[in-house]
Amino acid sequence: MQKTRLFTPGPAAVPPETLMEIGRPTVHHRKKVFKDIYAETIEKLKEVFQSTGEVFVFAASGTGAMEAALLNFTSPEEKVLVINSGKFGERWEILAETFDLTPISLKYPWGTSASAEDVEKILEENKDIKAVFATLSETSTGALHPIKEIAEVTKKHSVLLIVDAVSGLSADRIMTDEWGVDVVVSGSQKALMSPPGMGFICVNSKAAEVYKNNPRKNFYWDLKRASKSALSSQTPFTPPVNLIVGLLSSLESITSEGMENLFKRHDLLARGTRAGIKAMGLEVFPESPCNGVTAVKIPSPDKIGSLFVGHCQDKYGVIFAGGQDDLKGKLFRIAHMGYYDEMDVVTALATVECTLKDLGERDVLGQGVKAALEVFTSRK
Repeated sequence: MQKTRLFTPGPAAVPPETLMEIGRPTVHHRKKVFKDIYAETIEKLKEVFQSTGEVFVFAASGTGAMEAALLNFTSPEEKVLVINSGKFGERWEILAETFDLTPISLKYPWGTSASAEDVEKILEENKDIKAVFATLSETSTGALHPIKEIAEVTKKHSVLLIVDAVSGLSADRIMTDEWGVDVVVSGSQKALMSPPGMGFICVNSKAAEVYKNNPRKNFYWDLKRASKSALSSQTPFTPPVNLIVGLLSSLESITSEGMENLFKRHDLLARGTRAGIKAMGLEVFPESPCNGVTAVKIPSPDKIGSLFVGHCQDKYGVIFAGGQDDLKGKLFRIAHMGYYDEMDVVTALATVECTLKDLGERDVLGQGVKAALEVFTSRK
């Protein structure tokens, strides 16, 4: 027998209780029973987003929510600034080009975090920029971006800040209202502990005026239509009923833990993971790592790069994510966002140790696990 353990940064692990709720008989989305569920879900999402603004739910991936945000807050030929330092910053840029915007790309090497000073310099030089597109945590590299500092700059220049928090929401701190972030998008399949299939958009009052007066025409992604339906706790089109029922279960777990405790738990898991990785003599890839996923450089990539992730899964049933694009075969990524605890991290690190030995790279059995446990047992 071999258990399968999922450590990928989307889809990430889902609590059994959530899966059981999803398996309940489907209810009709226009009846009171679902309206009540939906209204409660929206209120708990607001707590997670740390916002009193509007929250919209779409039957979509996180990329769908990104596209919806771009379409509702920009118009063709407008100039926007895109922070691009990974696969998902790159996605903002591709979306901007696809929908006829004029993007200025602030590019960094993958694994590098953005600088608020660089953002301000570009805004000073381009007074006609309408919005800045950023990423809270770049899933492809494990890098964390300084959204609070970037928000201070965008507020100063009266420019919209639109943030992809698909992998970061509830794992890394983002205080939507307090920091003045205008639009935050996310997805269900990462730290929100739910299966794939739902995209979310949180909008503050300043940004709400923008979408309400935006001349661009949308249909499925139209926030004006969605906002009107929300007045009666409904969506314009058939929502993913059972997924929302399951999401509410996960959100109840998240909010009962408390957001501050949640951030502390993710910080602890991240520190333990990084300590274990370093104790094995491996290198964490990003310069400023996030708390939801740890990206690690594969040692001797020419020798074991193409084998490492597959060996972990085939021999030990532990599923990590590999590197993307030019980093394929050079990185592996360990998720610890949402439904994970200290013993999950220990299992992940033990798998890394065993695989390194199996592939003849190095024998570090117990070293990473010991370092992580020292972090976990010494916490105050």
